Amino acid sequence: MEAKEYLAYIVNEIHTTIVATVDDEGLPVTAAIDMMDSDESNLYFLTAKGKGFYNRLKKRGFLALTAIKGQDTMSSVAVSVRGKVRELGYERISVL
Repeated sequence: MEAKEYLAYIVNEIHTTIVATVDDEGLPVTAAIDMMDSDESNLYFLTAKGKGFYNRLKKRGFLALTAIKGQDTMSSVAVSVRGKVRELGYERISVL
């Protein structure tokens, strides 16, 4: 599989991911976030200004996530991604 296929799998087959950011003390914080779209090399998700998650993303600029699908350890598939985040603003992203 190519990277874009893994990203599409996360969005279309798994959807809800567990993301990790870092707080002001350098401690990890996790949250469940729905991945809304993907393209060749990016995942897209929503959050709102004023939330702790949004504030941590703006301050640190990075996150890590794991998406997992399955009933138990032996029959599950997991995809982990980490990278830089950036705010797109209020503009709607183009439909792929």
